Amino acid sequence: MKVVIAFITYNTLKYTKLCLKSIKCSSPHEILVIDNGSIDGTQQWLKEQKVTLIENNQNLGVPYASNIMYDYTWKDDKDNLLVVISNDMVCLPTSIDDLVKAASISDAPAISGDTIASPVYLMQHPEDRRFFAGGTRINPHVRGYETWSPGKWYNLNEKTQDEFISTMYSKMIPLLPKLEVVGCHGHGWYIPGHRIYKYKYFESTGYWDVNFYPLYSMDFDMAMRSKLTNTSCSMLYSSLCFEFWSRALYEGVGPVVDARRDDYYREKWGPNAVDTTGWSIPFNGSFPAKYAGYDTSQVRISSRVGELERIKSLMGSKFHGTVDPKIASTIDGKYYG
Repeated sequence: MKVVIAFITYNTLKYTKLCLKSIKCSSPHEILVIDNGSIDGTQQWLKEQKVTLIENNQNLGVPYASNIMYDYTWKDDKDNLLVVISNDMVCLPTSIDDLVKAASISDAPAISGDTIASPVYLMQHPEDRRFFAGGTRINPHVRGYETWSPGKWYNLNEKTQDEFISTMYSKMIPLLPKLEVVGCHGHGWYIPGHRIYKYKYFESTGYWDVNFYPLYSMDFDMAMRSKLTNTSCSMLYSSLCFEFWSRALYEGVGPVVDARRDDYYREKWGPNAVDTTGWSIPFNGSFPAKYAGYDTSQVRISSRVGELERIKSLMGSKFHGTVDPKIASTIDGKYYG
């Protein structure tokens, strides 16, 4: 049994460096990075680090890259543990170790750590806005000031980033509670943040749905599937990460693609799915059997057959080539290229 710590990259090298540095403060485990075709030097830099790097030749989306994590982690040993974080997160020193300890004493199929997003942190600690460019404009409650909006990004000042991390640690570490796994409560099927997964989580819910390329709504879809299969996620508040809040996730795809994903979400989960808040939407029994490779007799997505073809249809003319065939194996030992 081994622990695999995994994250996805798409440019944003500055944040990837901070993320990887914080991971290496934990006990040594294998670090897996799925790069989605970065063009800012990320791939070259990662090749110089002690990580397992899998490169896609272009941005094939977060759901597809997440499925590669699943296959890689459990292809040889179903007892392995998978820790998934975002590359715009900075883990506090004991965050990952606490997740691994919690997984060893809990039967939960997944355990989520806690996250403090940069807008929330900076509203609580306005004195630390000096470490950011544009920090005085932060207001997560006003549309147009989201981190991912073009022209609205606020950037961590690279010259003082180490001072900021040290300052943030000094304020957050004393607030951490003791290690205690909290059972599923309220919205326990969908808890944002970093997580540790056991194979039985995947066994119940299956793969991520690539129809949500490149990203948004895939988490709400998984929340629905987790809820319907009674595959809950527990919480570990002593495991905390600071998140730069979607800096690594902005795809620049615009409202047309966002609307398409929302339409698919409603098509999949029924006309009552008026918003994407996974736990509040009733399941009406409809599950369209129109996408090849998906086991539509159940909620679980059991196969990756047809993934690239589906992504190609979503990307249109932007799709080119194929991924490295070495990474196309699934956990059942079959190969799809």
